[in-house]
Amino acid sequence: MIFLDSDILSYYFSGNEKDQIALTIINVYEVLKGFRWRKNSKKEILFTNFLETVSVFTIDNDVIKLAADIYAELRGNGKTIGDADILIAAIIIKNNGKFVTNNTEHFVNIRELTLVNWLK
Repeated sequence: MIFLDSDILSYYFSGNEKDQIALTIINVYEVLKGFRWRKNSKKEILFTNFLETVSVFTIDNDVIKLAADIYAELRGNGKTIGDADILIAAIIIKNNGKFVTNNTEHFVNIRELTLVNWLK
């Protein structure tokens, strides 16, 4: 399964990749809050329709435990990233996915996460 980061969605919508893809619930939130803040209802409708065609993976107890482990390991190594990014990583790792992002620097220190950058 290929999980797309919020920053890759516009690239995907341009027709550049057609692998089976999925999103995390965190990425859905990130995109929707942007559309609502900008009051861009046309793009929100398009995105909502798009959501009907992909799998959206959510947070459960296993994800929370894995996220806590990721946080502890990063912090123990003197690295920190935001909780949203840790939760995204945990969802993807739990579901044996690859993460397509242009923000690889946010995720590079998470050992078990497979990163792909379609833009480089």
